[in-house]
Formats: sequence, C-alpha cells, structure tokens
Amino acid sequence: MKIFLLTPIYATTTSMQGSTPVVHYFAREWVKMGHEVTVFHFVATFPRIMYWVGRHFQHQLNTRLGMMVPTQCPQDEDYFTDGVSVHKRCLKKMLPHSRYSNSQLKRALNIIKKECSRLGVPDWFIGHWDNPQLELLSALKKSYGKSTCLVLHENVFDFEKKYGGEGVKMLFELDAVGFRSLTGKRNFEKQYGRPKSSFIASSGVSEFFLKSGEENERLVQQPVRNYVFVGSLIARKYPLSVLKALSQAYPEGDFSLTFIGDGAEKNNIEEEHQRLGKKGELYFTGRIPRERIVQYLRQADVLVMISRAEIFGLVYLEAMALGVIPVGSRNEGVDGVIVDGKNGFLCKAGDVSELTSILRNIKQMPSEQLVEISRGAKETAFEYSDSEVAKRYLEALKK
Repeated sequence: MKIFLLTPIYATTTSMQGSTPVVHYFAREWVKMGHEVTVFHFVATFPRIMYWVGRHFQHQLNTRLGMMVPTQCPQDEDYFTDGVSVHKRCLKKMLPHSRYSNSQLKRALNIIKKECSRLGVPDWFIGHWDNPQLELLSALKKSYGKSTCLVLHENVFDFEKKYGGEGVKMLFELDAVGFRSLTGKRNFEKQYGRPKSSFIASSGVSEFFLKSGEENERLVQQPVRNYVFVGSLIARKYPLSVLKALSQAYPEGDFSLTFIGDGAEKNNIEEEHQRLGKKGELYFTGRIPRERIVQYLRQADVLVMISRAEIFGLVYLEAMALGVIPVGSRNEGVDGVIVDGKNGFLCKAGDVSELTSILRNIKQMPSEQLVEISRGAKETAFEYSDSEVAKRYLEALKK
C-alpha cells in the first residue's frame, strides 16, 4: 500500500526535539510492514517577533504552557529516516491556531501534487490534526478520488468556529475519521453524529519500555508507598491535587512522591509541602529523557496523573508496561485503556476527595488483589505495542 501522510507535527531523531513522535511511530511501523510511506510535514512559521519572545521568555512560557515554545524559524528540509521519506515544508501564518491563507494552502497542495506526479497517486491520503490537513484532504479527494482519512487529536471540538459551516461538511466527505481516544470519539459523535467510518488511533508503547517490563518481573503488593507523577507541572494536570490527596490518605506521611517533569506549579507544590509540615518524601527530577524515566518507574508502585484535557497519555501505558498501577482521569483520553479496578483506577480530573478515597483503597487493598491489578496493567500495555497499534490502524482503514 502507498500512503501519503500529512501532519503539522513530525518529531524524529533528526527533527523537532521535545515534540510528540507519535505520527512517526505509525509511519515507521507501516514501513516495517512493507508499505511505502511519504510524509508531508507542514510546519508553521510566524512573524519574527514571536521567535524573539520565544527566545527571551522560553523557560517561563514552556513551564506555564506545558509545551515547547519555538525559538527559531524552521527551514524546509528533505530527509529519510527509518525507511520513511519526509518532506518538511514551511507555511506562513500570523498567529498560532489560526487558519492558513488560501495562497499557503495552494502552495501545500502543489507540493503534494508534484509528488503524486513523481511517485504516483497513493492508495490513501492520511492527515493528523485538522489544520491545514482537513482542507488539504478535501481538495485531494476532489482531485484524485482516492481514499482519505483524518485523525483528530482533540477530545473537545469546535469546527464551526474555525471553519464555519464548511468544516463538518468537509470532514464527513472523507472516507474515515480517526480519534486518539474513546472519549474523543464519543464526544464527537454526540456533537456531530457518526462519520462514514471511524476508529481509534491509539499511541503505542515502544520496544524499550516493553523490554524493560519483561526484565522487571516485580508486581505491586503491600506496602504501597512509592508514587510517581510524570508530566508537565501545570494547572490542568493537577499535580498539587496529587500531593494533597496523598497527605490525606497517608496521615502519618509514610509515602514518597516523585514528580518527573517541570512547570509553573512546582513552587505551589513546594509551598503546600511546607504547609503540610513536609509530610511525606517529595522529589523533583525535572524534565528528563523518556529512557531515564524507566529507572523511576521500576521503583514506583502507583502512577497518579488525573489531568484535564488529556488527549491520550502514553505515560500511563509506559508505566503499566513495568507493572505500575495507574490512576488516570475518567472521561479523558485514557478511558478504554484503563479499566477501573481491573488494570488501574479512574478518577474525576482534579478531584482531591475522590483521589483520596482511591489512594486509601489502594493502601488497604490485599496484596493478592494488587498483584492482579498490576499484572492486568502489564498485560494491557503489551497489547498496545507500537507494532500492534499501527497494524490495527491500517486494518481499520481496510475495513
């Protein structure tokens, strides 16, 4: 199968450090399966003043927003990595999250059509994120009549605000719509109805974490004392709520909590720890490479992250691969992966009272039950390997 893959974010070992590599992982696995994949990475460029602000206030913006702020203007680039041919092209826009002008859309469309003439028209045009992929896929569908698919990376949608009445119409003319989570799929269908065909395009766990899980035979049992939070320390991820809930569930302070990540909430967490009389052991690692996270997960009993607006949350699966019991957010991106009481626990985002009740339950749970949940977490993670989710993705399109 020949696939043209359109995306505004495409992180590899050669590009965009700090961005999610999920789209590259799909492309890489499809190539391993024998498919031909060409990526069109359309990256936004902004007026110079935005890069000046990014350079001078990088740390403040990164920690407050929980994302990497661009500090220099990107450049066009062609490269080949993991068997994937990548065409990185810059498209101008004035503001983040705004639509591209018709002239920039036409430029992007001509770039794709040129490769269609050179390589042949693909079997599938697939896009990730809607801007500018939705409008490009709609135009390609009209030009070539080939199969088109768009994967949406949100759980909350407002196509009318961005595209007017044409947005939903363009989307429903595509052959398939993918969602990053079951929650996103449910929310979309409740708001707009069902597309022609839809599926879940979950993230996959890397071989590194799965191998680490195989080597680490430990399963969680009593006493449960070591907790970990992995993510940006920003308000919508509620790291402060984790500390508050643990302090109530462990009134004697016989717990440890390790925060892996950085963000504006760090000061608030430290102040709360002081106010609580330094109850419990508190550790901060800062932002570290994913490979180093493993050494902390090996020592952890429970991962707690009850975020709001969590699109998927690969870190839950990475922790589960090592048998760590996850506590995630109900009705967010991890629904359908974590099954409450079977392979982890679900909590209302940011709810200290409910989280305290869950942690007390874990603290008092018999070792035999904890072992079963820990084993269930591990088994679930192995069902979400990079190769398996990429395979399921294409199987859904073939149907």
